[in-house]
Amino acid sequence: MGKYLLLGASSELCLTFMEQHEWQENDEIIAQYCHSRDKLEQLKKTIPAKMELWQADFSDEASTTAFAEKLKQNKIVPTHILHVPAVPIENMRFTEIDWSDTEKQLNVQCRSLWVVLQAVIKGMAKVKQGKILLGLSSCSIGVPPKFLAGYVTAKYALMGMGKALASEYAPKGIQINMISPSMMETKFLANVYGGVVEQTAAANPMKRNARPEDVAGLMEYLFSESNTFVTGVNFPVTGGEIF
Repeated sequence: MGKYLLLGASSELCLTFMEQHEWQENDEIIAQYCHSRDKLEQLKKTIPAKMELWQADFSDEASTTAFAEKLKQNKIVPTHILHVPAVPIENMRFTEIDWSDTEKQLNVQCRSLWVVLQAVIKGMAKVKQGKILLGLSSCSIGVPPKFLAGYVTAKYALMGMGKALASEYAPKGIQINMISPSMMETKFLANVYGGVVEQTAAANPMKRNARPEDVAGLMEYLFSESNTFVTGVNFPVTGGEIF
């Protein structure tokens, strides 16, 4: 039986993973969402696993803390955690970015994971079991793109947290890995100029941008029982753009 804690469950990446995963009747899922739950409600009707939808706004400290307290009160000990909450990006020069915008990126991506893990990781360490997967970006590998300073800052902070915790919790049987896809054509890019999306696709060796299903397969392996000895790794999924 797997106990899955899915953070950012309404994202297209998480929804794709949930659609492709072979759920069992005794699996349990807690799916965190912020605003949109319609697709999660639809998916809940089609999979055999037990799914609970928990709302939390990770940009808000009180909402994040309340979510973590609910995990504690319900004595949730996940076997698998997927962390992919995100804030839509917009290309802006550094001098035009308010610190509050960067702080929101850090809160949604980093503070949320920090607070949630402090609520559950002791239980995971006690049973010496757990697989944690963090959604990063290819901006955390090699030369980052211009005009995304706040987003890049948050992704590097999240990668640092992931690597630090992978080192600390490897002796406890907890594996923590990261996945860094190149640009994916999802609603996350709604504020990005369309020409940039097209140019990025043309420049990729495979002549297209990444798709959620390209990433979900690797997620499946890293969450599987076949993955017994991989931890602390940031995997690029870039179609050969970045190795």
